[in-house]
Amino acid sequence: MKRERSIWSDNHSPENFRSEYPEFSMFSLLRETALKYPDYTALEFQNKKISYSQMIEQIELVAQSLLANNIKKGDYVSIVSPNMPQALIMVYAVNRIGAIANMIHPLLSSAEIKDFVERVDSAAILTPDIVYPKFTQINFDTSRKPLMIVARVADALPFYAKPVYAIKNKQKPEFNSSHNVIYWNDFLKQGKAREKALPPDDGKGDDIAAILYSGGTTGIPKGVMIHNRAFNAMAVQAEEIKRDNTKDAAGKKALAVMPVFHGFGLAMCMHVMLYFGMHVFLVPKFDFKVCADLIFKKKINHVYAVPALFEALSRTVDIEKKDLSFIEMIAFSGDKCSEKLLNRMNYYLKKGGSSEQMTEAYGLTECLSAACISPFFAHKKGSTGLPLPGNEIKICKVGTKEELPRGEDGEICITGPTQMKGYYKNEIETNLALQEHDDGKKWLHTGDIGYMDEDGYLYYRQRHCKMIITSGYNVYPTQIEEVINECNGVVLSCVVGIPDRTLGQRIIAVVQPVSMDADLDELRKKIFEKCKNNVADFAIPKEIVFRDVLPKTVMGKVNFKALEKEMSNK
Repeated sequence: MKRERSIWSDNHSPENFRSEYPEFSMFSLLRETALKYPDYTALEFQNKKISYSQMIEQIELVAQSLLANNIKKGDYVSIVSPNMPQALIMVYAVNRIGAIANMIHPLLSSAEIKDFVERVDSAAILTPDIVYPKFTQINFDTSRKPLMIVARVADALPFYAKPVYAIKNKQKPEFNSSHNVIYWNDFLKQGKAREKALPPDDGKGDDIAAILYSGGTTGIPKGVMIHNRAFNAMAVQAEEIKRDNTKDAAGKKALAVMPVFHGFGLAMCMHVMLYFGMHVFLVPKFDFKVCADLIFKKKINHVYAVPALFEALSRTVDIEKKDLSFIEMIAFSGDKCSEKLLNRMNYYLKKGGSSEQMTEAYGLTECLSAACISPFFAHKKGSTGLPLPGNEIKICKVGTKEELPRGEDGEICITGPTQMKGYYKNEIETNLALQEHDDGKKWLHTGDIGYMDEDGYLYYRQRHCKMIITSGYNVYPTQIEEVINECNGVVLSCVVGIPDRTLGQRIIAVVQPVSMDADLDELRKKIFEKCKNNVADFAIPKEIVFRDVLPKTVMGKVNFKALEKEMSNK
């Protein structure tokens, strides 16, 4: 797929840019970088470093191990893990043999994990020992017993940290006897013992690389099929939008706190940064103190995260006294950032000696997380910026293909090389999301509302449906409501998100009980217990409020907007 010049290339020299998007595997693009910078550090996890050449060696060894277990091109491998070297190496190893990575959030409930594994008929599952307990009660209904690869966290640590970790984590998981379990290191031995050479890496741009999960425009999680071209195109797009002071990005340091199972995390924070030859720090979970320590002690040059991190960072007592001159790129996505926070962070950045300003991006999983970003050459207040090079955005009248004039609110529609291939085994939803317009192009109808100004800048208004974003994670209220409504003593429920300085949004469940005279404390306990067993940890409501009746719209639907307003004003 050829690339065309854009407003981005007109603002600094494009002579080193690719003329076409890479039509090969994600692994091939990473290998290109490794050949340029074999001795540079690719990954760092808990102070243990892996060079680019070592990373390629480990990926190819894992690829051999997969083949030794008869896992082949076209098979699905589920990765249920936080940010760990084994998880990212597995993503590329799966890609190396032409298989497909099925990326699952490790904090989901056992029932949700089971569903996502079975949806694609996984041939294998990778999960760390700290997550495996979620699997103990799962008996998979797949065409063949999936290989359960358990990675010990200790194996990813430097030698001096292993004894300390072992003392703090003495529990050894009890395996489900129906599972075909193998530890990571034993799995690698199988690859070493395989005598055949790896087959050629013949991955094509249009081959599916990963399944990422999204609620799309309906709020019901669906598997988003992302091809190699999308991942590689995003790397090329990012190269064109870089600031001039990051032209030589190889060896620079990047923070990867966004998760590997998330489009923004896997694509922008990992694949793109590795394409640049950067030193990527993997952070297994969002912990403000850990992130702050890394940023200041390691002098991280590129920081990509959700606004919650910057909210916490901006409120540390001594940030005003910190040297921030090492920060060359600082960007956020996944949620709106208040003008107060933007101004506060930009003040600290300038005072700390950085020439960078906070950069906002807009996107969604269906276009691999980022579709547009604020340009370095002309930022506009309140705007999420311009389409990434190669992307096009237009605003259509909701529910139609009719393009609206500039300045009018409507549905944000996107086309470009990072667009998903479709939803896994869901043709109806795919056809609703991807629609061919009169120009012959397929446009992604996002369901999000916004407008564009005369210069082509996008102004995002609100997320689709009722989706809640808490700590950067997407939460779909309808799923939680279904769980709550199953509880004895509940008539109806409505889950809303209200603004929260730390979380972004705090989840509250408003519940109509059968009787307000019932033991509501006991009912509250039952609801929390039900949620604990059936929804992800981050999606469990922080508060349950009882109402004798829930407000309705004129159409007879629960008026969640009224409840959001009421709960926000409590």
